[in-house]
Amino acid sequence: MNNMLNRLIWQFKKAPITVSLIGICIIVYILSFFLFGEEMNALEGLYFGGFNPVYIQLSHEYYRLLSANFIHFGILHLAVNCYSLYGLGLFIEKSLGLKKYLILILVSALTTTGLPYLFYLITGYGANVVSGGISGVIFGLIGALGALALRYKYIYMDIFKQLAPNIILMLIISFIIPSISLSGHLAGLIGGFVCTYILLMIKHQKHLIH
Repeated sequence: MNNMLNRLIWQFKKAPITVSLIGICIIVYILSFFLFGEEMNALEGLYFGGFNPVYIQLSHEYYRLLSANFIHFGILHLAVNCYSLYGLGLFIEKSLGLKKYLILILVSALTTTGLPYLFYLITGYGANVVSGGISGVIFGLIGALGALALRYKYIYMDIFKQLAPNIILMLIISFIIPSISLSGHLAGLIGGFVCTYILLMIKHQKHLIH
């Protein structure tokens, strides 16, 4: 028990934001487990803070733009996302630093739901969608890695190439499986890439000024 506790403390010191995100997702899932059991259906997910553009538009429940990122519809959904977040999050958090990484997480979370919401307002598409999970943020981290690879090819491009097959597979799965929010994944990817690229550009400009 002491070894496990010491390992958790060490991991938290190493990547406090990533570990905290995983902790929040686990706590939220435990709450949903006591309310609904091992898996939630769409109506239960909606009740528990899932994303639905109609509820946001008519009831002004804008908290769903953020809360939806932390709910998961089953233990497998939670486990896969936490594993992916841990593996990629530790690396990106160390690469960007706490402040930039926190900005990236917030932007990725909000674009994951915000862009599909704007798309619904423009086209009416997605009215019946109920979605949740932190996979959009994970795609935001993939986008961040893409921005790092573009700006610092000699450091990050090889890493990006190694992850490329997994990224392509995740996108293919998003296309094939109807229950997975393709729009959320693509929105998170775009948000993460644009956010990180802007942050790196600002950093570069500051270095030029100094």
